[in-house]
Amino acid sequence: MNPSDATTAQAADFLPSAVLLINGAGIISYVNDAAEALFERSARRMAGEPLDALGPWGRAARAVASRAISEGRAVFAHDVRVEFPDGTRRAAIDAAPQMDGACISIRLWPEAGAVARGDRAANAAAGFGRMLSHELKNPMAGARGAAQLIASSADPETAEMAALIMTELDRALRIADRWSKVGDIAPHPFAPLSLNEVASEALRSMSAASGKGLVLVEDYDPSLPDAFGDRDLVLQAVLNLLVNAAEALAGQSDGTIEISTRYRMARPGGVAPEARLQIDVTDNGPGVPEELGESIFSPFVTGKPAGEGLGLALVSRVAELHGGGLEYESRAGRTVFRMYLREEGT
Repeated sequence: MNPSDATTAQAADFLPSAVLLINGAGIISYVNDAAEALFERSARRMAGEPLDALGPWGRAARAVASRAISEGRAVFAHDVRVEFPDGTRRAAIDAAPQMDGACISIRLWPEAGAVARGDRAANAAAGFGRMLSHELKNPMAGARGAAQLIASSADPETAEMAALIMTELDRALRIADRWSKVGDIAPHPFAPLSLNEVASEALRSMSAASGKGLVLVEDYDPSLPDAFGDRDLVLQAVLNLLVNAAEALAGQSDGTIEISTRYRMARPGGVAPEARLQIDVTDNGPGVPEELGESIFSPFVTGKPAGEGLGLALVSRVAELHGGGLEYESRAGRTVFRMYLREEGT
């Protein structure tokens, strides 16, 4: 961005992220309105000042910018933790080479310096995790035993359905066990996994449970590299997104759900810019109620009369545990939830 371009500078002032330009020596030449608010100083006062003289945020931004300049490429630091006298704050700091200096974007993570929504989900879910273990593990174990008996004596089609029930119960028991031990989701050691296979398996599970009457569409990128993570948790997160979409379409005669994967181009200032693998779950339902907004990712928040409000909180937490993120866009007739994960080796 050229700071002498008045139109571009005016546009930058509408951005919610703090944007700064520095030269090769780290001297500030431009800041937008959001940067003035973040640093609590006017643009006139900051112009000509060294970036690393502007306190903790300035030093953190300078470190990312220095790396971008020295390596000659854009650098995306998704979760930078900055220490202040009153505690730790977190932000996404992105920097890209600009002439002999750098253009820097700082986005508080999450906005307004609140506790990370994933941490809120973990804290609020702790009691639920203990309840889940105590109240549900024994009934699930009994159900699995019954399904095993059916599988051993039924016709092939029924046996296949019973095997699917056992597979789902086994995964639910593993996840319940992890929640009960720590009051939060504890991933197993990460390993390479195919998101296309996970997406296809989750769709089969959702279809068997609640997909009756729905049009299901699959669109997978065959060249997608492997993700790196806990397969059980990623599968559960994708299944939650699909079940959420199916529930949103309840009673709708033309309900359609599409699940797709693709490789994502990084977007500076966006959610989890270093997580390049993307899974989209799209439905043509009525949309997310506008009043819910970002709170839809918090536990026990739901737009469904009979919902518990835990599904999306779990998805958000799983994505964050994998260095990724979750976002959505919604209007009547089209809602898309996008989950981002990192590829193997990053």
